[in-house]
Amino acid sequence: MTLSDRREVPRISIIIPTLNEEKGIKDTIQEIPDYIKACSEIIVVDGLSDDNTTSEVEKTSAKILIEKKKGKGTAMRSGADYARGEFLIFIDGDCTYPSDAIPRFIDLLEDHDLVIGNIVPFLKKMKDKQVEQLYVYFSTKLTNFLFTLFGIALEDPLNGMRAIRKVDFERLNLESDGFEIEAEMNIKAFNQNFQIAEVPIKYLRRKGKSKFIFDLGSQFRIVRMLFSNLLDGLIR
Repeated sequence: MTLSDRREVPRISIIIPTLNEEKGIKDTIQEIPDYIKACSEIIVVDGLSDDNTTSEVEKTSAKILIEKKKGKGTAMRSGADYARGEFLIFIDGDCTYPSDAIPRFIDLLEDHDLVIGNIVPFLKKMKDKQVEQLYVYFSTKLTNFLFTLFGIALEDPLNGMRAIRKVDFERLNLESDGFEIEAEMNIKAFNQNFQIAEVPIKYLRRKGKSKFIFDLGSQFRIVRMLFSNLLDGLIR
């Protein structure tokens, strides 16, 4: 699949949810390769940041939507509603995910319905892991164990870089407001027999503070969602 065609309606919508990402959002946008920007729209959905996130976005070519209701899930749904592209790419606004991997995600959508990034192979190879990278590695192994326990075999199930056709995103009818939206997406995609692929990607040094590490509410909701899905399956 070629990405080089320039068209009035963008082929790809790159959606970036933000909350207080002033340190990373500008670089996140600027590091997207020009040949990808040529066939894409970049949509930043900001959840009422109280730092200079929106000012940093205004220095770039990205569009910005202000979402009055906070939460990553809310921002992802708002961005998808606004998006005009056939393909949706979700990335975080802290420079942790490599935007030059986007073509691989789009190529896999030729015969898959959902494509998810996978940082585990990259982290395994790292000899000198930082504290945050160690946390991410072991928390990823834990979520991998939990999802596998409940019948969903993904090595990096909560990875925030993912691609899906807009029509398929709408089919999932996602409802989560917080970080648990990725878990909900996986569960509903699995239950609807989506073809799911994982793409090995790098995990780059974060600019700014992690929101998920300190969001115990979302972590609890993810576990509850998995148990609820298991019970639903047993009842059926």
